[in-house]
Amino acid sequence: MKALILSGVFSLTLTGQALAWGQEGHSIVAEIAQRRLSPAAADLVKGLLGPGHSLASVASWADTVRDERPETYNWHFVDIPINVAKYSKDRDCKKNDQSGDCVIAALARLRDDLRCGSGEKKIEALKFIVHFIGDVHQPLHTVDELKGGNDIKVDIFMRGLTCTAKCEPKRKSSNFHTAWDSDLIQATTWSWGAYVDRLEDGWLKSAESKRAGIDGGTPVDWAEDTHKFAPIVWNSRPADNVLDDRYLRDVLPTLDRQLGVAGLRLAKFLNDVSADKCPTPR
Repeated sequence: MKALILSGVFSLTLTGQALAWGQEGHSIVAEIAQRRLSPAAADLVKGLLGPGHSLASVASWADTVRDERPETYNWHFVDIPINVAKYSKDRDCKKNDQSGDCVIAALARLRDDLRCGSGEKKIEALKFIVHFIGDVHQPLHTVDELKGGNDIKVDIFMRGLTCTAKCEPKRKSSNFHTAWDSDLIQATTWSWGAYVDRLEDGWLKSAESKRAGIDGGTPVDWAEDTHKFAPIVWNSRPADNVLDDRYLRDVLPTLDRQLGVAGLRLAKFLNDVSADKCPTPR
């Protein structure tokens, strides 16, 4: 009972953001990457997770252990002021002894753990990486203000693309961050697998997705690239905070782009790590 009380008190002291892309979003990113793994990277994944286990099967693991591993809490996001374009380590990635630093710093450490670690540490590094590369591409996971939109109450009131002509939209209470984590995705397709198909036939065939270097860069580059879209999705929010079909239509290209590019970058990250030998200790 004492442990539960202390856990509750600690959770109230956390000032960061809530969870990231929901299960659907993380599975979408992971599946896009899975289809683009090099043979060496596929062997790496198979060796760590076991035969028959896909990246999607572990894509939400980091959320499931967040409460029992409070030192990883801040690893899911980076707090950049919404009207500032560039990341500053001292400003945006402050170390907290209880809840960690930020997703950018975490990914740098985890890359080394995946290259040079062993046993459970290496397995966990892969699971965290799959999740955090998804996280850093959710626009509100790069926003400092109002806990990345968690403190903005919104109503979801849209037909979306899953509602037939005869159905009537139902009003759902949510918050702005959760809307981007899950609600918009759920309003677009019935399942995350169908969303992957949507992207394979859509954004992943676009000229931007084929641009040289689109899948490259560093976690800092990804955070700053994602952050460019944060003011757009933030300022497109209606004044009454009712997210309707107009809002979905306006931001859907950004939602598609961020899920798609996250998958490409996750694949390249794993392909590069699998080809990069761990330096021989001196």
